[in-house]
Amino acid sequence: MQAKKERYRRPRTVNEAAEQLLSDLLVQHLQTLSRMPENEFNKLCDHVTPYLNEEFEIWQGNIDLLDSCYRQSKTDNEDPARIILNRVKEMLNNFNGFLVIT
Repeated sequence: MQAKKERYRRPRTVNEAAEQLLSDLLVQHLQTLSRMPENEFNKLCDHVTPYLNEEFEIWQGNIDLLDSCYRQSKTDNEDPARIILNRVKEMLNNFNGFLVIT
């Protein structure tokens, strides 16, 4: 695994953030996440949200990502990190065979 500085590029869109998260997961984690019931996914989101806010600097000046989150938001008060995690789950649930992360 590369050091954070070497591999890190601050995502500018929900899709870029979701792809970055997916690229860091092992196949076993991808399988578990894709099969996770909604109540367990909600618990996971509660634990992961603070990490994502910090890692992607959502509230520290990453205006592009914040704007992308709000464009995809279904409600006015939806947490941007939760929007990214929902996109991750959606990507896992919608792929047919191979998941290509660019």
